[in-house]
Amino acid sequence: MKADSYLAAKSLNEVLTARALKDTDTLWLTLYYRDKVYRTLTYGELYEGALKWAGELLKRGISSGARVLIILPTGVPFYESYLGVLLSGGIPVPLYPPVRMDRLGDYRRNLTTIVDNSTARFIVTDRKIRPFLGFAPEAVSVIVPSEVGKEIPEALPAVDGDQIALIQYTSGATGTQKGAVITHGNLLANIRAMGRALDVREEDKAVSWLPLYHDMGLIGNMLGALYWGVELVALSPIDFLRRPSRWLRMISNSGGTISAAPNFAYSLISRKVRESEISGLDLSKWRVALCGAEPISEVTVSLFKERFAPFGFDPGAFFPAYGLAENTLAVTFSELGKPPVIAEVDAEKLYIEGVVTEPAKGKKSRKIVSVGKPIEGVTVKIVGRDGGQLPPGHQGELVVNGPSVMRGYWRNDEETKRAIKEDGLHTGDLGFTMGGEYFICGRIKDLLIKGGRNYFAEDIELAASQVDGVRQGGIVAFSIYGEGGEEEIVVIVEAVSHREELAAEVSAMVSEVTGLRPDRVEVIAPRSIPKTSSGKLQRYKARQWYLEGRLGVGGGLSKSGFVSSLFGALRALFGAYDKKGGK
Repeated sequence: MKADSYLAAKSLNEVLTARALKDTDTLWLTLYYRDKVYRTLTYGELYEGALKWAGELLKRGISSGARVLIILPTGVPFYESYLGVLLSGGIPVPLYPPVRMDRLGDYRRNLTTIVDNSTARFIVTDRKIRPFLGFAPEAVSVIVPSEVGKEIPEALPAVDGDQIALIQYTSGATGTQKGAVITHGNLLANIRAMGRALDVREEDKAVSWLPLYHDMGLIGNMLGALYWGVELVALSPIDFLRRPSRWLRMISNSGGTISAAPNFAYSLISRKVRESEISGLDLSKWRVALCGAEPISEVTVSLFKERFAPFGFDPGAFFPAYGLAENTLAVTFSELGKPPVIAEVDAEKLYIEGVVTEPAKGKKSRKIVSVGKPIEGVTVKIVGRDGGQLPPGHQGELVVNGPSVMRGYWRNDEETKRAIKEDGLHTGDLGFTMGGEYFICGRIKDLLIKGGRNYFAEDIELAASQVDGVRQGGIVAFSIYGEGGEEEIVVIVEAVSHREELAAEVSAMVSEVTGLRPDRVEVIAPRSIPKTSSGKLQRYKARQWYLEGRLGVGGGLSKSGFVSSLFGALRALFGAYDKKGGK
């Protein structure tokens, strides 16, 4: 059956039902546990399982539009329960399971906030996680897979494209988690545009270890594979982290053609995987190696291509992309089959004037990887502080329009009005266009100002990552206010062994690459820096923990920490302006 026959579908429910009726015995899912296949699922089996979940929810009195939190690891129960919630007329709200016992308090606080905000009626989880949910209100019904009956409902509620198919709580990388409201129409528009841009074919195989509570894993892999009729080969993120080489081994063994991951995964596997782990790999069928969800480093692009070209990896398969939950998932895609476009620009002109020029001889430069062009139906413009559209070669905020833009944030009118304005969705991301390509520089909230110049935290962190002994992914940069009210740049790095000279080496490398010498460099133990459920740095929380002495540096709120907190509060209260007049 050709997936294009689903072009008229108005909901994911229609897509699932049609697939199950037409492709009943066709394999859809191959699920790995560590290095072995432990479950497979056809479209017919997937539909039957989803119907049983729908029956259980309807029996328990679910009403149309009721929110259902899904807190499950990667596995058949997640796939079936998510689709079962949709069939029952409910709204799925996928959330990450508790992982670290030492941060269980933070997990409970975050989850309590989401339960309150979503006013969820049901929580779907498993028996191992259930004991951690004792704080849930009595009005919330908790369901585990073993409690799901075998009854299949005689009739299902009607669902159309305007109804909500997902509340995707943002990762909280820059503040409090907010629930992006995504309709069936939003999802289908984004999935269709992505599939066409990738030239998805029925013979394709998608390979994924990405978490299903994150839009890249849920929409880009699970729902995308369902719509386009592509076999999905899946592994849990825990199994990937335990042995990253499993990802490439799965691609090789299954003949995977499409697989996506954030920049850190490509970097990790390029630097840390031993030759013995990748011996005999065949990556020649991997035609789309999508990279997104976080800033993309040209160093990572080069390392990965160099390391895996001997195993048949095509440099043209590396596929940078840009997206955000507020636009369902994807915004821009690179061009198929062509190596990534990398722009080298004058760092000083970019940081001080926001203008893109070629680097002058002897001047600091910055290399930025293109994320391609807007996908079908999406328009993106770059705007300045006054809201006016900027020409190519000028840095400004990306504003997105199209059929995939979220309806708003769930029960949060204030944040919705900040994000969605008359001219479109304000992403909070800074970038520019050049030669028709889009380049992302960083987030507005992550700009650090020193000596009248703007620096991106990501650039500082990338420079620090090049120092031997610094743990990849364990670096964070932020600013605080010093005792005299001046802004100080702090760089925190994680390291397994603390060499006395490590801090000095980090400071020197950051200075050499960016032209900025940090005011403070601190070395701490691995896995100390706070991150979101999707692995993104929580810079605002790292800064807070640092000031409170909770990052393994200092102890309690120091004098400078107190001063920094005071200046931060005053700045927020009175609306301080930087030297360029930006608020």
